Amino acid sequence: MGLALYCLGIQFLMCCDYQITAKVELSLKKIYQDVGDRLGFARLTIHQLQYIDAIDQLGEPSITEIADRLKITKASVTTGVNKLLHMGYVTKTRSSQDRRVYHVSLTEVGRQLVQAKYQALHEYGEFIRSSLSEDEARQFEATIAKLVRLFGQS
Repeated sequence: MGLALYCLGIQFLMCCDYQITAKVELSLKKIYQDVGDRLGFARLTIHQLQYIDAIDQLGEPSITEIADRLKITKASVTTGVNKLLHMGYVTKTRSSQDRRVYHVSLTEVGRQLVQAKYQALHEYGEFIRSSLSEDEARQFEATIAKLVRLFGQS
């Protein structure tokens, strides 16, 4: 089963039960920290990771596009992006069409962080796979695939 399905399953379980949420968040945070420590990354807040994810997914977004994606204020994004800029994870470039607009992109260090995140998720998916029997894994995959189909219809 694909890593995306396992991640969706984790997110679904987290929405259903607070105790599961706390345990999953703690174990995933530990994996992120382990990978980050191995690769020499500073520990980032969840919000900073969300900004980096949004920038990675959007390419070279404006502050407004990041705010829209994360459903937060432009002022919050500006503050967060400026912190990431000072940490060396992103760059800001003024738009040539509108001098009031800045576009944000990941630096090489920012792209390495994204790769580290995917590595951590892969390791977490492998941990889940190794914790399930073949029957449990098939059942888990079928449940997650059904949920993906249902979410795709809404």
